[in-house]
Amino acid sequence: MRRRRLGQELRRLRESLGLLGNDVAGRLRWSTSKLSRIEGGRTAPTPADVNRLLDLYGMSDDDKERDKLAKLTKEARKKGWWQLYSDVPYSTYIGLEAEAAQILTYEHVVPGLLQTTRYAEEINRATDPGLSEEALEQRVDVRMHRQKLLTEGGEPLEVRAVLDESALRRMVGDRDVMREQLHRLLEVADLPNVLLQVIPFSAGAHRGTLEGPFIILRFPDQEDPDVVYVEANSDQYPSDVPRYELAFDNLRAAAAGVPETLTLIRNMVKDL
Repeated sequence: MRRRRLGQELRRLRESLGLLGNDVAGRLRWSTSKLSRIEGGRTAPTPADVNRLLDLYGMSDDDKERDKLAKLTKEARKKGWWQLYSDVPYSTYIGLEAEAAQILTYEHVVPGLLQTTRYAEEINRATDPGLSEEALEQRVDVRMHRQKLLTEGGEPLEVRAVLDESALRRMVGDRDVMREQLHRLLEVADLPNVLLQVIPFSAGAHRGTLEGPFIILRFPDQEDPDVVYVEANSDQYPSDVPRYELAFDNLRAAAAGVPETLTLIRNMVKDL
């Protein structure tokens, strides 16, 4: 998120001066893609890169805004714990998740933050059959580490999860794996920062039937806009946030209430 915020500030400065990206890149003898990656928050610029940009934009050394951007540059270059692992897909998302205050998620499988170790292993084996045991272990370790966000820190991450009933009926692994996973959902549902709802089959077709899974991330700093993550999209971070917020409201309305959801899960445990 800090990289993203830094990129937004640098883009705002450039646009306030009426400069085009290719003009700035040309003056600094950079590729336009380098500037685009920096402004888009996809790469962390070096302090030297930021200083060159600010010099070009005419910002004086004693400008307080320059000090603010220097601190933000330093923070943006800090490595997260997940970067210690060699095989971590969606690392950008994990970084955003680590800084979020609230997550709204709609899924067709149990969300990673709520998965047991064995369920996570089976999901990864099924979705990436060629995965080595070492890579599998790393991915599961990262997933389990992410779950600390639910219980650690002064303000644990708030999660509002809506699941299609198929996410809980689909057999992942064997019955023992599913029984353990369902018990885990009942446990986390007791946390004050977790709200879990299931859309039962009896609800029929709903907004998520065609929409597919998505996650909305909200951040404690109001300067940071909400972010939508859609793993299956070619554009994993679509800009139309209000569309997904409306979709989530519709999904929550279609879902069973929390008491009914917990009763449904308990009955599923009995059926296994």
